[in-house]
Amino acid sequence: MTANTCTQTGKTYVLSDTHGCYDEYLKMLDKIGFGPEDALYFLGDAIDRGPDGIKIMLDMMEHPNIHAILGNHEAMALDALPVLETIKEIYNGRAKDGTRITADDVDKVNLWYDNGCKPTARAYMKLPKSERNRIFRYMKSLPLYREIEVKGRKFVLVHAALGNFSPDKSLKDYSQHDLVWERPKTSTKYFDDKTVIVGHTPTCLLGKSGRFYHGDGFIDIDCGCVFGRTLGCLCLDTMEEFYV
Repeated sequence: MTANTCTQTGKTYVLSDTHGCYDEYLKMLDKIGFGPEDALYFLGDAIDRGPDGIKIMLDMMEHPNIHAILGNHEAMALDALPVLETIKEIYNGRAKDGTRITADDVDKVNLWYDNGCKPTARAYMKLPKSERNRIFRYMKSLPLYREIEVKGRKFVLVHAALGNFSPDKSLKDYSQHDLVWERPKTSTKYFDDKTVIVGHTPTCLLGKSGRFYHGDGFIDIDCGCVFGRTLGCLCLDTMEEFYV
């Protein structure tokens, strides 16, 4: 979960919460003219709710200049997918003797299902084992946050928020729950010298439907695409906002 420095020669973009909206994701890459010299930081939740989260994730995995972080939906998938793999082994008669599903395992799967995992789980489990393993390793490698500097401006990129925020607290001291599940508090003043960029909370819940929400030291860029609103992307070089 280390910090990262932006060193590419093109422009730097931030995108979040595509939630299986593959067509809108491709339209956004086309709209910003995303090329190999650019960098795109993705704030998590590629998967679930919409139909094509696995397709989005596979596409991101093929781009060395797309740098993702962990969202709460990827975190739930990491907990639940090993359980689904075990169920598959049991069903096919290939499980080791004594293999069983615990109540905790059931809770992990139920939490993911309650949060819209069906299209993701279905697409994932249809893939060959080697491809499933590759996707799982990719999700497991995702950091909880990234720190970057673009044209002298400092940014903290995180999926959800900085829960239990303190300006003197090191980013590595925040829990996973603080970073992937919490909501930004609009009454909180964040850092003086850097801007926090978050997704996770559709901006309509903050009173800004279909557009970014600009708070005191933070910007929420989850515009609720999967809920029939827009997909937003922010250029950190110019602070220009793009919408599909």
